[in-house]
Amino acid sequence: MSPFGPQDPHGAGHGLPGFGAPFDALRPDAPLPRKVATVRMLMFVGGFCGLALSLLFVMGLSVSAEDMAEVLRQQSELAAEENVELAVTPEMMRSMMGTLAVVTGVYGLLSTFLASRLRSRTLGAYWGVVVFQGAAGALLTWNMLTGDILAAVPLGFAVYMVIAMLSREGRAHYGLY
Repeated sequence: MSPFGPQDPHGAGHGLPGFGAPFDALRPDAPLPRKVATVRMLMFVGGFCGLALSLLFVMGLSVSAEDMAEVLRQQSELAAEENVELAVTPEMMRSMMGTLAVVTGVYGLLSTFLASRLRSRTLGAYWGVVVFQGAAGALLTWNMLTGDILAAVPLGFAVYMVIAMLSREGRAHYGLY
């Protein structure tokens, strides 16, 4: 009898025979640890939100130049009542919306792709998630430092995902110790 409890002679369901629970993560059929599964779920949610936001910006680009000019004129009048000068042209607004559509679309595609690859247990998927969330965290930190206090919420998620992937369970699942 093993000191780690009853062992199947073929090692199925109990990790590597004679090594106990710490090596369960190395089994080819090992399930995702909870922390990695949470990261995967959060990345799918973030990816779908990024794709949806990108589509909303693309829909905004479908507005005619005349209609956009009228709305911007109304916004400028409302801002002037508050002693704020709003100088945004329809071309500038289209440029901003196009840039934001590309940025949020790329974020959504990368996040969804990496989330789908997390089950493959490759080092590329593991480090891809760590680097991707680290870069997102750096960008969100920059946003917070420039005055966007609401960036604290997604920054918290990005920090959690990096910490969860670098946790003992996350590293062990991908064969890193």
